[in-house]
Formats: sequence, structure tokens, C-alpha cells
Amino acid sequence: MSQVDLLLAVLTAFCAVYAVLGVLWWITDRADRAAVARVDGTRVDPYHAVATIDGDQGADRAAAAELLLAGLIRIEDDGQVAVTGRGAETDRMPEHPVPAAVLVTLRGHTRPHPLIWLYVDAEHCRRRAPFLRAEDARWPRWSDHAEDRLQIAAILVAPLLAGWLAAQLLYVSDAFAPNAAEIAVGAFLGLLTWAVFALVLHVVVMAVWPERRDRFAEYCRTLPPHPAEAALDAGQREQLARAMAYSPPSEPDPWPLDTPGAF
Repeated sequence: MSQVDLLLAVLTAFCAVYAVLGVLWWITDRADRAAVARVDGTRVDPYHAVATIDGDQGADRAAAAELLLAGLIRIEDDGQVAVTGRGAETDRMPEHPVPAAVLVTLRGHTRPHPLIWLYVDAEHCRRRAPFLRAEDARWPRWSDHAEDRLQIAAILVAPLLAGWLAAQLLYVSDAFAPNAAEIAVGAFLGLLTWAVFALVLHVVVMAVWPERRDRFAEYCRTLPPHPAEAALDAGQREQLARAMAYSPPSEPDPWPLDTPGAF
């Protein structure tokens, strides 16, 4: 078999692999469509729906809306959130675990606290995570946010093809000579060639390969907004938006450029 025939055979094999992966992607997408068509919107928890669309911060935002409606928190003029007198009463606790987690976290701060900082609060995440994980388990097809393992496989095939092409290029160029120094140079050039081919093929695959669509997230976007957020009046919506947009004031530079000795 000539080198040209071998090249055509290998390229044909890789094309067949990508064709099989493409068929599997199509089958998966059809199954996703069929599965989401059977979802009953009344069984989707509103907090889980918000978290599916906007992430954990979205769930915290909806929880803050519920607590604001219940008078358990207040939003300061600067956008920070504080627990009210009613919210500080330990016998007052929301039934849902997500607003309960937000209220418990805010009770742990004696001063007003930024709502958006709850997202990076490890203790708060540990309080909220069990519920969201349990809800994800109810929809196992979309757990891990519809991870596209076929795309991962398509990406991993590209370096294999790049390695084979690089080896063939070195072979036809007679880079492997008996001299040890030339062998070392040939190996270095081979690795460099493989890296270039792999990068190019990776870019091509990422540009061409259709990612798996999260049909469950698309379905959640068609559901009504979270009941607590929908029940807010205009003033409360403005307060909640201010809380989500809050950014702590930056500290003054201790060494401004016009200060003697700054450098």
C-alpha cells in the first residue's frame, strides 16, 4: 500500500468515526426532544427552574424576593441586604429550603450584607446545594447541565488524527536519521508539528461540531416567572435589582501616583 493509499484509508476511517459521532448526536438530540415533551411544568420546582436558567445566583435572587415580600429582609439604599426584626425571629422560617438557606446566611451577619456575595459563600452554598442536587436527580437526563460527552469525544479524536499526520509528515521527509542529534531534532519538530495540527483541528471541530442543547433549560425559559418575583411591585423590583447590581465601593489607593515616594 502506497503512502497516498494509506493516507486516504486513515482519513476515511476518521471521517467514519466523526460520522458515527454525528449520528449519535442526532439520536441524543431526538431523545432530548422527546423527553422534554413529556415534562409536566407543574412538577418543576420554581427555584430549580430559576437555577437552571440563571444559575445559583438566580435562585438566591428569587429567594430574596420571597423574603422581601414576607417582610423578613430589607434592602438598604446602597443595595445591601439586612434581616428585619421579624426575620431575626428564629421561629420564622420559610418552608422552602432555598429562601430558608438565604435567611439563615443573612442572620449570620450583624451588618447589611451584599446579596451577590452569597454566591461565593461556602457555608451558604452547602446549605442550598442539597435541594438543587435533589431536584437535578429528578431530571437525570439533564443533570450536569446536559454535558455533551459526544463533543468531548469529537475533540479527543482530533489530536489522534493530528499525531498520525505529523508522524507521516516526518516519515516522508526522512527526518529520522541514524544520527542521535538529528533524531532529537526530528522528535522536537514532530511534537511541534503535532501541536500545530492538533490546534488547527481543535478549532475546526469546535467551530463545526453542534453542541448538545440543554432542552430542559429551554423549557424552563417558557415557564412563568418565579411566583415571588412576579408578585413584587415596581418599587420592590427596583430594590431587588439594586441588590443584585450592588458593588462594594473601592478602597482609596494608599499610594496614588502623585504622592511623593509612591515608587
